[in-house]
Amino acid sequence: MKNLSEAEKRFPFLTYETFAFWAYVLGVAMTAFGPIIHYISWFFVLVSLIYGKIRYNAPLSIKLQPESKKVVFFLILFLLWSMFANVIVVESFYLWGKGSSIPLEFLTGLYLAMRLIDTSDKRKLFGLAIVAVNLIFCFDVMFRPHFYLLGWNTSLDNGNAVSLYSLLMMPFFFSYAFWFFEKKVVLKYVLPVASLMLIVFSFSSGGWLTAFFQIIIFIGYSMAIKKISIKSFFMFLVILLILLTVSPHFLGKEYLASFKREFDQITAMNDSQTMTNHRIYTWKAGVILARDHMLVGNGWATFEGNFVKNFEYLKKKVNYDGTVYFVQPHNMYISILYAGGLPAFFLFMAAFIMSTIKTWSGLKRGSLNTSIPWDLICFILMVSMAVYGTNGDVFEARRDLGVIFWASWGVLLMLPENCAQKTEGDQNENTALC
Repeated sequence: MKNLSEAEKRFPFLTYETFAFWAYVLGVAMTAFGPIIHYISWFFVLVSLIYGKIRYNAPLSIKLQPESKKVVFFLILFLLWSMFANVIVVESFYLWGKGSSIPLEFLTGLYLAMRLIDTSDKRKLFGLAIVAVNLIFCFDVMFRPHFYLLGWNTSLDNGNAVSLYSLLMMPFFFSYAFWFFEKKVVLKYVLPVASLMLIVFSFSSGGWLTAFFQIIIFIGYSMAIKKISIKSFFMFLVILLILLTVSPHFLGKEYLASFKREFDQITAMNDSQTMTNHRIYTWKAGVILARDHMLVGNGWATFEGNFVKNFEYLKKKVNYDGTVYFVQPHNMYISILYAGGLPAFFLFMAAFIMSTIKTWSGLKRGSLNTSIPWDLICFILMVSMAVYGTNGDVFEARRDLGVIFWASWGVLLMLPENCAQKTEGDQNENTALC
């Protein structure tokens, strides 16, 4: 780094790069507290990087590996198409701008993660920040809305939001417990148990289904290299069952009622309304509305307005007899199809699938033997968001929780693909594992 000031030479932690890194990492780690935190942190990060460019001519660009280049190429096309193609059909400039900020925030978060979290040491610190902050905060979240501790970020009063939060935390908590804190017995058990409790107390059957896939993937890979034993697995189950058994005695009968509600929903195999919590109507409505502009899309922030405008027509088409207006499709795939049309849908899915394959290829190369199994963390996140996307939408959580997924996807794209294509500056990777 050229032309550092005297203070920066004496105190390396004062450099613009270090400041930008910690501002971004802490903003992501604390985003569940409320969206204002990561918005402020992003502002400081961008100012810091621009300062580095002006003062030291530091690069704003990123050196990408071949597979990641393809993913970023598709995502840029996705951004441009989903932002600008629908400008001809959106009713107002305000509505267009409000909606276009959704994919723009996604790509901004992705870029900042790729630019700032590009070595194994930085990834380790990023994961530690996520775990440390959210291990404490998750206990505030998991008991809502029946019991409040802090009550920060009221959007997490909603079970669907808590479900997404728990799914984003699970691979971090589990992986750090069995890899980084392998010899710290207390943390090795506290982290997975806290993660499982957060998932259970979300009282979301869709979240429970997605978590099942997460846990199966984690157990399969971790048992393969003997990070988890049969004894440990059953010990976790016993601890969890004890906690779930005694919890209603301390938390009240509302929790038993919530368990019963979700159980009735899961077992309603012959009643699609109950089983999907009436989301089958909004899925059908989303597909019908998407047909209006299958090429250019309808815009990101227009679903509620279009649903209200066509309410009577849609009620007849989907056999809906309720009075509630739907504000979103509650499905990531339908949401993208509705907002950006078929081109945006295929561009996003191509990038998503290639990214998932990238992490799976890393697992096949033996990356589980590193100090932190980032390929496993990212693989679980990609698979879980694919499953969760059938009944939820991480883009709808872009104000807070989505930021964690954007950052993780950015980390994924900077993971080494092989020894010959290893990124410059990542001198901490074990080349024997590439």
